[in-house]
Amino acid sequence: MARPKSGDDDLGVLAAWLYYVHGLGQEQVARRLNLSRTKVNRLLAQARDTGLVKISVEHEMAETLALSDWISQRYGVEECVLTPPLEAQSSEPDFAERLGRESVGIAASNHLSRILLNTPDMILGVAGGRTIARMADAMRQLSKSDCLVVAMIGASSIDDGVSSYSVALQLAATIGCPARTLPLPSHVGSPQTRQTLEQDPVLRAMLDKGETAALNLLSCGGVQPGGTFFRLAGIGAPEVEDAIRAGAVSEIGGFLLAADGSLVDCALNERRVGISFEALKRGTNVIIASGARKTEPLKAVMKAGLARTIIIDQEIAQALARKGA
Repeated sequence: MARPKSGDDDLGVLAAWLYYVHGLGQEQVARRLNLSRTKVNRLLAQARDTGLVKISVEHEMAETLALSDWISQRYGVEECVLTPPLEAQSSEPDFAERLGRESVGIAASNHLSRILLNTPDMILGVAGGRTIARMADAMRQLSKSDCLVVAMIGASSIDDGVSSYSVALQLAATIGCPARTLPLPSHVGSPQTRQTLEQDPVLRAMLDKGETAALNLLSCGGVQPGGTFFRLAGIGAPEVEDAIRAGAVSEIGGFLLAADGSLVDCALNERRVGISFEALKRGTNVIIASGARKTEPLKAVMKAGLARTIIIDQEIAQALARKGA
């Protein structure tokens, strides 16, 4: 079984790709990868010395990087981080899905670590989800007390470790910084209750802090009764089916989107407690997803203009290539 690679080897390939293929200067490469210029210079020197760079970039990641570039251009995202192909050999039915989630989680943790180490005083917004939780598991211990992790949505009524509440606390402990969670359910009983709560000065201050995040980390998913998000939020099948009839195909940060990226007019969106949709659209968002079934939800997110960076596996990438050709 081939496992995801990380470290200077693959980082050197990416630096070489941007420098030699895209024609970026070393300073531009450093900004793009959130590295120092000295580090970029060393990576490029190693690439030359080891024969990685000749007339072309020779590495198993080269094809992956080319596909990443194509997806970025075709779907209008600033950056697409794509995990390498994985050989999944197991009789377990969900093995490939779990391996894809692990791969994307590791890639996302490396991406986030580089940003954190090169950005002071960062406010980091997080939503929940299994892939986001896997990223938190893969993060290495840091010491960044100048950061703050904030939950973007209220807590799930059932918490199995993948809610925004749990992920925010876990990430903060790993990063070495404080966390702020929303001590309220993700959905309340009525739109009027939500509006009243949002007018409370204490809660309003917490939401305002979340809406100033420099970077948001979210996953997305489909809309179906019994789906992970809806099950943990305690949302029953009738409400989910109402949202589907209204056109919902994608869930991100508790918001339900139509296929064209518009916010669906449904009761669940009106009862959601968390940062506003307008704040999410203004934010710098990293969307993390794995598994082919996330393709349509991710497309809706990209059409909504919510994705600055996407971190995805080969299953989604190949599906996007087929649908976008």
